[in-house]
Order: sequence, then C-alpha cells, then structure tokens
Amino acid sequence: MRILFINSSLTSGGSERVMTLLANKFSDKGIDTTMSLVRELGPDVYRVSEKVKLVRYKYGTKNKVVIAIKRFIKLRQQIKNGKFDAVIVFMNDLNLITLMAGANTGTPIYISERADPSKRLDTKIYKVLEKHYYPKCTGMIFQTPDVRDQFTDEIKKKSKVIPNPVSENLPEPHIGERKKRIVAAGRFADQKNFSMLIKAFSEFHKDFTDYYLYIYGKGPKEKELKELALNLGIGDSVFFPGFVDNLIDEIKDASMYVSSSNYEGISNSMIEAMAMGLPVICTDCPVGGARMMIKSGTNGFLIPVDNEKVLSETLKLIGNDPNLGERLGNNAIKVRVTHSVDKIADMWIEMVNKK
Repeated sequence: MRILFINSSLTSGGSERVMTLLANKFSDKGIDTTMSLVRELGPDVYRVSEKVKLVRYKYGTKNKVVIAIKRFIKLRQQIKNGKFDAVIVFMNDLNLITLMAGANTGTPIYISERADPSKRLDTKIYKVLEKHYYPKCTGMIFQTPDVRDQFTDEIKKKSKVIPNPVSENLPEPHIGERKKRIVAAGRFADQKNFSMLIKAFSEFHKDFTDYYLYIYGKGPKEKELKELALNLGIGDSVFFPGFVDNLIDEIKDASMYVSSSNYEGISNSMIEAMAMGLPVICTDCPVGGARMMIKSGTNGFLIPVDNEKVLSETLKLIGNDPNLGERLGNNAIKVRVTHSVDKIADMWIEMVNKK
C-alpha cells in the first residue's frame, strides 16, 4: 500500500502533530508512506521517521497568489503521478485544495475535519466550493460525532469517527508528591478562554495561597491576560512561560491540568496530561471532544463552558482532597492503552482499506 499524507508543516499545530504520529506509525507497519509539507513554515517541531519520504514544497516567492497557484499544480502533479493507493489530508483549507487538485485522477482522497466547522469564518466562495467538492471525497474522518452531525447525510454515509492518539514517547507518570501548580496550555486567543481560568484561580487562590498557575503559550491576548492577573492581585502567582519544547516535562508533576476552551476538537495537550496521570478539569465544550475522553468524576472533571464559579469549586475539590486527584490521575492514565498510536493508526488503515 502507498499512502500520501498532505500536511501543512511540522510546526506546533495539533493537526500537524497527529498526522506526523500517524505517518510514522504507518511506515512502522510496513506501509510505503510519503508526507508532503505544502507550507514553507518552520522551524520543525515534530520528528518524521526516516522511513517516511518527506517532500517539502518550495515556491521561490512570497506572493500569495503565485504560491496558491504553484501549490495547486504541485499537488495535482504529485497525486496524478504518484500512483498512491490513498491520499490523507487534514484541515479544511487543505482538504478543499487537495480535492480540487486530485479531481479526475482516480486516486482515493480521505479528508478530515479537525475542529468545529460552525466556528469557521469561511468566505462565500469557499462555502460554495466546499459544498461542491467535499461530497467527492472517498471518505471523511471526524474527531467526534458532534462534528459529523454538522454534515450532510451523503458525507456521513462514508465517514468514520476516529479520536486523536496519545504520543508514544511520553515519560512515565510522576510518582510521589505533586507541585502546587495548576497548568494550562494553548494559544492566547478568545477560543481558549484563559481569562475565565485566571478569574477562577483568583477565587481558588484565596483558600490555597501556596498554589501557582502556569499558562503555556503565546498569542494576541497575552498582554490582556497578564493585566488581568495583576488587576486581580495574583500577578505573583500566575506565570506565562510561553511555548516550550518540553511541555510534558514541565507539567508532568503538576497538581492539575485545566482546559478552559469555549470550543475545541480534541485537545492534544489534554490527552497528554491525562496520559501523564494529571487530574484534568475540562470544559464540556462543542464539539464534544472532551466528553469522548472524560467520564466526569472518574478520570477527570467536565465543567460547563465559561463558568468560573464551577471551575473554582472544582479546583478546590481537588485541592482539598489529594486522594481524589490521585484516583482521577490513575484512571486517566488508561488513555495510553485505549488511545495508543497503534490502535488509532489501525482505525485509519481499516478506513482506507474499505475503498
């Protein structure tokens, strides 16, 4: 079997990470695997196996129109001439251009929706093109049933729900006393709603003054979030370390991990926190990714979206009962087995083989 993965880049995006894990595992299973990186972004964050043929598109210009045209031509040539058994592509903009470039080549193309389609700010022309080309895919993979329900019956009939995998190179879960740290990670944007987390932590901190909040990431809301922490009088207890290469090592011995998003597919950092045995608190946000992973009160807690009062109370619940946190973490570790790269890759391979 010969498979072509169409990836954006090897930077820090969640979709890029998942595709890299899958491509590496496909090649481990003896599948002839190629990955094309169609955007000239860097530096690389994710490692691609030496068994994977890595193709980097080069354009020789910064003109966006010229780049778009050259990308289309390169994609079509590669799909048409590569004799691939299947093409797999993530992210809505790359889904569309790949379907267009692969039209009438006879190559099966599998696309995947990685977030909440209702939150996209698509142009009218994009919506028209998507309506025309998406049904032409061979199959479509969704992260959650809630996302699949936003699409037509025509697409649903040739779709499958496959969750994100857990990385294989995670260190062993921390054993012993945990640091008095609450951690979170993501882009500093409205979607992640870190302002709600900071406000909830402010209330929590009144009773738990020895705890600190670490929010890893960067983004347009950084200054606003720092000012919020200062205005709430907790500036000395809230830290913003930026993006770090070794996030798992930074958070593995923390007391809690919080995902405060207003909407989310399946958070990779949430899955990794669970796999590391951290007690996880996550908003039960559209499109149901956290709900697929967390049984509230058993291997983590689900809380309502944008509800700082409930978040603060849940932080206190775990803060007051270290045994509860340990039990949640021990149950969360099971995602290492249930969502292993090997199992998730097999689900993708089964989908491709159905053609």
